[in-house]
Amino acid sequence: MSRCLPGLVLVVCSLSGAFAAAAVSQAISLPDADGKEQVLGACTRCHGVDIIVAQPRSPDQWAEVVSIMVGQGAVLSDDEYSKIVAYLSANLAVEPPAQN
Repeated sequence: MSRCLPGLVLVVCSLSGAFAAAAVSQAISLPDADGKEQVLGACTRCHGVDIIVAQPRSPDQWAEVVSIMVGQGAVLSDDEYSKIVAYLSANLAVEPPAQN
């Protein structure tokens, strides 16, 4: 019986970590704007919102990232692709450097 305990502890800790990560992901929200539903519908099938907002990018970088996701299996129509790239570019873009 004592041999099983470490394995059980590992499983319980792994599951609680996964639930905590899911809760954090759900607590982060995307700005309300045209294209949000497409982002939530397509992008969060594979990863949480936290991954999307973690690294702001330029419009060209967002287009590249979304293209990579399509190459990895994300299924998007041309319209969905355009809306997602436009949404991410407008709402999750890198901040321009501060002017002195």
